[in-house]
Amino acid sequence: MKFSHSLQFNAVPDWIDKYVAYDHLKKIIFQLEKERVDAVNQQEIQRHDANEQGETTSTKLDENVFLTQLDLQLEKVFDFYTQKESELYSLLDELEASLDLVETDETDHYPNNNPVYTLETLDSTLNVSGTVTSKEEKPTTKRRPSLESRYTMHSTAPSHVQMMMDLRSRLINLYVSLSELESYIDLNKSAFQKILKKHDKVLDGDLRNQYLKKMVLDSRPFMPQTIQQLQNQIVRVEKLYASAFCHDDTNLAIRQMKTHLRDQVTYDRNTVWRDMISQERKKLNAHVKDPVPPKKYSLGLIDLEASLLREICFFLLSIVVFIVLLNVHIFEQQAENYCFALLIFAAIMWATEAVPLYATSLLIPFLIVLLGIMRNADGSVMNAKSAAKAVFASMFSGTIMMLLGGFALAAALSKYGIAKAFASHVLSRAGTRPRWVLLAIMFVSAFLSMWISNVATPVLCFSLIDPILRTLPDHTTVGSCLILGIALASCIGGMTSPISSPQNIVTLQYMNPNPGWGIWFAVALPIAIICVLTCWGLLLLIYRPDRHVPHLNKIKPTTGKVTWAQGYVMLITIITIALWCAESSIEYAIGDTGIIAAIPLFMFFGTKILNKDDLNAFLWSVVVLAQGGMALGNAVTSSGLLQDIALQIKDGIQDLPVIAILAVFAFLILVFSTFVSHTVAALIIVPIVQQVGQHLPVPHPNLLVMGAGLACSAGMGLPVSGYPNMSAVMLEDRFGKPYLSSRDFLITGVPTSIVCTVLIFTLGYGIMSAIGY
Repeated sequence: MKFSHSLQFNAVPDWIDKYVAYDHLKKIIFQLEKERVDAVNQQEIQRHDANEQGETTSTKLDENVFLTQLDLQLEKVFDFYTQKESELYSLLDELEASLDLVETDETDHYPNNNPVYTLETLDSTLNVSGTVTSKEEKPTTKRRPSLESRYTMHSTAPSHVQMMMDLRSRLINLYVSLSELESYIDLNKSAFQKILKKHDKVLDGDLRNQYLKKMVLDSRPFMPQTIQQLQNQIVRVEKLYASAFCHDDTNLAIRQMKTHLRDQVTYDRNTVWRDMISQERKKLNAHVKDPVPPKKYSLGLIDLEASLLREICFFLLSIVVFIVLLNVHIFEQQAENYCFALLIFAAIMWATEAVPLYATSLLIPFLIVLLGIMRNADGSVMNAKSAAKAVFASMFSGTIMMLLGGFALAAALSKYGIAKAFASHVLSRAGTRPRWVLLAIMFVSAFLSMWISNVATPVLCFSLIDPILRTLPDHTTVGSCLILGIALASCIGGMTSPISSPQNIVTLQYMNPNPGWGIWFAVALPIAIICVLTCWGLLLLIYRPDRHVPHLNKIKPTTGKVTWAQGYVMLITIITIALWCAESSIEYAIGDTGIIAAIPLFMFFGTKILNKDDLNAFLWSVVVLAQGGMALGNAVTSSGLLQDIALQIKDGIQDLPVIAILAVFAFLILVFSTFVSHTVAALIIVPIVQQVGQHLPVPHPNLLVMGAGLACSAGMGLPVSGYPNMSAVMLEDRFGKPYLSSRDFLITGVPTSIVCTVLIFTLGYGIMSAIGY
């Protein structure tokens, strides 16, 4: 939870305006940061070098603005605390005097110290012994008297007992108020510490130690003797309460008063929580003007939203096409016809997303078994039991295990801040020139995509450049350039390692033997590096960020010592990747790449580096999608359909060179992956490519499959082309305007996609041929 939220959540609602205005001070810091960057850019534009005296004056002015606001906040806290301290301490003195008076009066009325009502009857929670000494009441074990008994007690109790009831209530309220005042001091002290730390970090200052020691800690509310005095007054209340109501049992008195304190805190927090949610909703909707209600269509008595109607139409279309194809004999074998119908049905459902992608995958095993698609080696149709076993066996393989291992590595690297620390340290050395910052953030995005997937990487990198985005001049395109660079570099990074994206996992499933990480790096990294450089050049040519903003705000590296947990995560990560790279040489011992994935899964979850919540946060929808695709691929192969399709395609292209065949498939996948999910493109087309490669006069299945798998990551010309683009198009500036539109992706993403595809069937083909594919 952010400290601003924590401050509000733990504050006393009635005192909310008396706390340090943390958000206000933070806005001042960010405004000063923006002004400092604007001043540097203005000097650059005007071609005037800032002299030393001018820089010093600017720094002093910044500190004076912030210091003035800090002084106002400190004075506010001082005044409020002094007022509340005087008020509460005076009230305590009055209560103590009143209790002394009541005890004296009680002794005069009841010399034998046996009044009609003992003080225990004043509090239902005090009656823990189960006995009541009142002559009118019988012993009872009830902790809370009924409404009738309480009314009787109030109406018949002597006046001094009624006075004691009032004093007890006032003591409890005083205890709660003193405890809240103690919390008030602690929260405000933390607020000063954190806002000064943020000032020093953002503005490269050294104000924290000076101001905290000379001003905050020297102010009366935060002095050790003041805090000690407040704690003494709380102890004083506890003793008074214990003496009057608990037979001098201080522990019992503390328990009872803390119960009331806990109830009050719970009430306050619930109230604040509701306010925070309301404010957050207002904040999220702050930029929405004249919200347009979703378009609806009336079908008789039913009104359907346009999006729901679209999904229903596509779903019905899929069903109709499926039923028609089940009854059309395109191939000789019934199993092949049924499998073709299922393939087209799944393709339409995946492409249109009539239902969620993973939901379609969950339906595929059921239809495979129901339609009798699976065949034995001799061509006979499998019985349902054998088919079910074969389908489920295909849904969990070493490839899926490697995907889970990749999720574990990504979760650990993100959870312990390793990925963010690495990225911030690299970016802090990129300087302030937009072109070099853009290049650095693009390479960081591509590199991180290798290890924490290109789904999580953009979100991390977007947060890293927030100090730059918040200091940019209004209505500049530099922010769009940086965000688009991150998105496209993350798409390119999706091809760099076997675990960097789901489509690579699907590709590995159809490569025999498994290429291992070494071969994958040898092919993918040169292509990815050239693609990133090409994309960088296009962005500089189109957006010209150096002209708009000569200097950007510098990103500061994360600070702090390396913890043992971070060291442990890095050690396990390096060992796992090293074993994956050496998989081909140790295959005799491990059998499959997926076995290595068990290392990070056990070492992280077994040592509680990761927990159940982290496991639940895995992208299980991607896992299910991949499993459904593998089940479908296995069925298409088993039915003989894949072989028939491959033979027909082969007849049309077998006379072409292998490089031309790869080019045809690469551009086909590029078009498909631009409009639909990269993973869906791999699920549908890669199995066909593998069969075509096997049936060529000179078989090249691994070459074509790997080229096709890399081409799946090349589609990046639309906002819907891959997870990174989807994340980027959702970002808005402080005016509520999206940074990117479809035009931004078209003018940069489409040329980058074409260059990337050309590199795959030229440079990639050359490397794979040299390897022996």
